Amino acid sequence: MRRVICIWMGLYLASAALALSITNGDFELQNVPTYHYDIEEWYDYGGPNIKINQGPFFLGAVGSSIFGSKCVYMGDEANTNEDGGNHTYVYQSIGFYDGDPQVVDIELDWGLAPNKTAGPMGITVMILESDGTFVPGEWDGAAHEIYGKPGITEIGRGTVVRQTAAGVVMHERFQIDLADATIGNELFLRFNNYKVGGLVPYVQVDNITMSPASVVNQSPANGAIYIPVWRTSPENNLVFKVVDPSIIAVDVLFGPEDDPFLSAKPEYKIVQGMPVTQGFNTVTLENELTEDLQYSTDYFWKVLAYESDGQGGLSLKYTGLITSFKTIQEGPYLVGVSPAIAGVWPGEDAVFTVSFSVSADTFQWYKVGSPDAALEDGPDYEGTKTNTLKVLDVQQADEGTYYCVGKETATGLTAPTLSPGVLFIKELKTYFPFETTYTAGGDIYTPDVKGGKDMLLVGGASVIKSVADPNTLFGGYLSLRNPRGKTHTQYGSIADASVANYPDITISCWIKPEALDLDYERFARVFDFGKDADNYFYLTLLYRTNTAYCETMREKAERDVLGVGEIEYGTKWLYVVLTIKDGIGKIYINGQYGGGKILYIPSSISKPLNYIGKGIGGDSPPNFNGVMDELKIYNYARTAEEIAREYMEVRAETEFICDLENYDLAAWDFNANCRIDLPDFMAIAEKWLQNYLVYFD
Repeated sequence: MRRVICIWMGLYLASAALALSITNGDFELQNVPTYHYDIEEWYDYGGPNIKINQGPFFLGAVGSSIFGSKCVYMGDEANTNEDGGNHTYVYQSIGFYDGDPQVVDIELDWGLAPNKTAGPMGITVMILESDGTFVPGEWDGAAHEIYGKPGITEIGRGTVVRQTAAGVVMHERFQIDLADATIGNELFLRFNNYKVGGLVPYVQVDNITMSPASVVNQSPANGAIYIPVWRTSPENNLVFKVVDPSIIAVDVLFGPEDDPFLSAKPEYKIVQGMPVTQGFNTVTLENELTEDLQYSTDYFWKVLAYESDGQGGLSLKYTGLITSFKTIQEGPYLVGVSPAIAGVWPGEDAVFTVSFSVSADTFQWYKVGSPDAALEDGPDYEGTKTNTLKVLDVQQADEGTYYCVGKETATGLTAPTLSPGVLFIKELKTYFPFETTYTAGGDIYTPDVKGGKDMLLVGGASVIKSVADPNTLFGGYLSLRNPRGKTHTQYGSIADASVANYPDITISCWIKPEALDLDYERFARVFDFGKDADNYFYLTLLYRTNTAYCETMREKAERDVLGVGEIEYGTKWLYVVLTIKDGIGKIYINGQYGGGKILYIPSSISKPLNYIGKGIGGDSPPNFNGVMDELKIYNYARTAEEIAREYMEVRAETEFICDLENYDLAAWDFNANCRIDLPDFMAIAEKWLQNYLVYFD
């Protein structure tokens, strides 16, 4: 087997001195003994009116520094994404760009502060360009954060997440291509940390340096899926740029082991001592590999660049970054079925498609079973021999998992889709009307009248059926009495581990909570579904602030919270709904949208701990105190309209529900009736032609 390596060499004449530079990258300029909000030569979220720990601050107390020297402490108000959307950012001008260098290496040391919780932490380095309109400065009541501001363009970035341990220093190198920078414009270096999951990254940073890069790995991208179908196609080339004219030869080291040094063993060397000449050209080399590429294998490669040692030999000047890719099967290649999850109403059609490599020229769709069934066109299916399958008039028997197999006729090679598609019928899966109970084995249960996943009543929890009872809304209800000062024993438990095990879901119920009146914040659970204290999602009431929110945890490392208010206590029934679709959680109170965001949902985890009115984490959060009714679980995310209509079916006196999720006219809706009508036009007319213009004369 022969291997084609394409090396793109763009050589340029180096300037006499590097025009770009970092000032006080080691933070030793500052002469403050302990802590200070100001970081010498850097701009950040800080000032005399900002608390030190709200943003980055200078750490001069060497004993508290993991580097044994002065450094930057990024603070405890962690950014929630790699862009750094909060306070913990630092930036400075690195000079005006003159076209040199084309690529820079940014290196830094960082790590988790002593005595902090270990876990995954993130850090991002950016180079930004200013057209001159942005004014840098400390944030102390003025908006001087540089990222995302008018006149600022992001040129490049590097970001990484590491599993950190307290007090351990990590060295990081980022390569940033400046090809898109404008000659003459000012460049800024910016870095920020960010949290991964629920951990706050108490990150310290030191020893930031910048230097021209000599060699840049170009392709395949790190972590990319490598497709060795046609051995000589450009998509299979290892490509890098040589951007330093002092480089006269390179080695490329390559192999299937995650060896941080990629030792120069024979099976690793692809190109050795390749001469580099002045100019701008493309060189294609064919070299023998001692072993063929294996499928479903991770491969690693890097570049060594040499300059002259002045005596006719070579001297290693630069070691490139390690880049990895993963091989897949040769021949036809089909990506995952789209959509991965398809929910339809009974009688509707469902459509699945699959993308494929050009070598796949015939297809066959299957439904998973015992055995898997090859599908045929007819009254139930269309397109069974194409890359698009239509399931006709979907009924209960059509629910299941579907996949496609592609074939390359010339070679006879076949390949299934990397991931299948799941088809289900949208429906109400679990319904507790709380009208009746029954006894089994000495325990009291209330039935799930839709799915048979009955609820055990624990610790004195009871179903009360009384038309005369002032708590009655629908005729019967679940009573959970867990008042302040009493042992909280009452809750419901659903033993079936699949009760909330849907990728998309709606959980709705009517509640009438009674305040616990606690002196400190505690979270009273409305419901809690999960595997253990590290894998769950729940809806909770925060009594002290009269709010409700959904909190989720997956694999302990990923955690998020979706909040909404207001909750009323002890006076009226509230209709509370949580929906999750494609990882987006949303909360509705009394039919009205309260907010939404991406949540880390453990949807693929079987949930043996399913509690109503109690948390799965033990006795720390209090149980729900009040009454509940009409608990429903759907296997799909209901729409805002469906939720609003269900609320108004009960509250007939409600004239309308404003669809706040889609309503974008609030700025013109002066009378707040969720429509633009004549009174709104009159309010606008009152201001007609008024102005506050100031003229020169």
